[in-house]
Amino acid sequence: MLFERWRAPIYRWLIPFTAGIILYNTLEPTRIRAAAMLIGSLILAYVFSRGKSTRTWRWQPLVGLCLFLAVTCSGVLFTSLRDLRQQPSWIGNNRTENTDWLIEIREEATPTRSGWRLTADLQAYQDSTQISSIDGGIHLYTKQSAWALTAKPGDRFWISLPLQRIRNKPNASFDYARYCRQKKITHQSYVQSNTPIHQIPRSKHNLSNRLHRVQSEVRNQIYRALPDSSRAGLATALLIGWKGGLDPERKQHYTRTGTIHIIAISGLHVSLVFEILWRLLFPLLFLRGGALLRQLIALSCIWIFCFIAGAEASVLRAGIMFTAIALGRWMERPISGMQALGLSMLILLIADPDWLFDPGFQLSHAAVAGILLLHPVLVKVLRPQNRLLKSTWESACMTLAATACTLPLTSYYFHQFPWLFLPANLIAVPLSSLALLGLFFLIPLSIFQLPSEPITWAITCVLDGMNAWVEQLDRIPGAVYSW
Repeated sequence: MLFERWRAPIYRWLIPFTAGIILYNTLEPTRIRAAAMLIGSLILAYVFSRGKSTRTWRWQPLVGLCLFLAVTCSGVLFTSLRDLRQQPSWIGNNRTENTDWLIEIREEATPTRSGWRLTADLQAYQDSTQISSIDGGIHLYTKQSAWALTAKPGDRFWISLPLQRIRNKPNASFDYARYCRQKKITHQSYVQSNTPIHQIPRSKHNLSNRLHRVQSEVRNQIYRALPDSSRAGLATALLIGWKGGLDPERKQHYTRTGTIHIIAISGLHVSLVFEILWRLLFPLLFLRGGALLRQLIALSCIWIFCFIAGAEASVLRAGIMFTAIALGRWMERPISGMQALGLSMLILLIADPDWLFDPGFQLSHAAVAGILLLHPVLVKVLRPQNRLLKSTWESACMTLAATACTLPLTSYYFHQFPWLFLPANLIAVPLSSLALLGLFFLIPLSIFQLPSEPITWAITCVLDGMNAWVEQLDRIPGAVYSW
């Protein structure tokens, strides 16, 4: 049965915990009320479980209801504890006038209509008497392209300016303030040409800074190997998810044909990394304990790749699922794909409850759920005997399954539907896999300055073919229905 595939114990925890996150963001109850409801639910569950009825989940609906309510209240209480606005050190609970702030750049500058925007995290502020720690994320707008473009993630500055709370424009349909708050950004300011800015050394033991340096080095190697900036920007987006060099018009082509997911780091990238490492580490099987060592090295490299690729929700989801399935097989206690999907969702929501409202988080989990639930059903509709037709049909079913489950989300966020998503993905996905495979081998060759011209030529041909196919489909009249 279709719905038997998602029956897993993890969802008994995930569903009420998710309901608690939604409840907190909707009603914002106090911590005292959430804690009181949690204690009351546990007491009622204990009282009902001491009755004469059978002590099982199935035959004790009242106990089950109380436990469901208890986990929901736990989600509310946990989200409240993780809410930045509830912390004493949050900038909203402190002064925001013209003060000296110690900031650390979180993201590289992005262009705006009149200049540049930088995202930074507050670390401390200095008044006339002392330096105090502070928390919060801010947007900095500036027309100083020299400073904005040279400021890299991990750079730290002392800067003196007033901060303002991010608020929605009057009669705005989009809640921009809530969107920023879910990304831990609550204030903003404008950097003038005469604003005092003083850079200080980076933190030496910051893991995030080291990962940014590795990502920057990978990016430089790609741009060095592929001189054409348009191809290099697409290759960088494919490999490490950095979209700063992606041509806006080309990005629009991929969006309008339903292939934009190709440049979002996902399970495709993780599976390719694992497959390459798994084959390269085959000689370890001849050593004592080599099977375990092979597994640990492969999983460690996967997680290094996940963090280098930006540690977004989609890639972390793939990393958690892959790790859970691999460890389950190694321990001879395999888990299903739906169990691994639920586990990844629960772990990510515990790490950051605001991820529940992130479009990448929602689309990634919805697509995988569609593949796990609908693909086995759709693939049975036709059973072609030809090997090529069978592979094509399975790929088409996978695309249809993922699209069916993500359609409500894509309609809500993008207000369009690409009619040609199926032929676009049938060609673009295999080509993107070939490009990724070539990039995985190109980077080490480029770092050690070894001959890489054949691989560079192959990557160029694959990228050009993929771009040409997507652009031709996008030019077909009526290829996209928008509203």
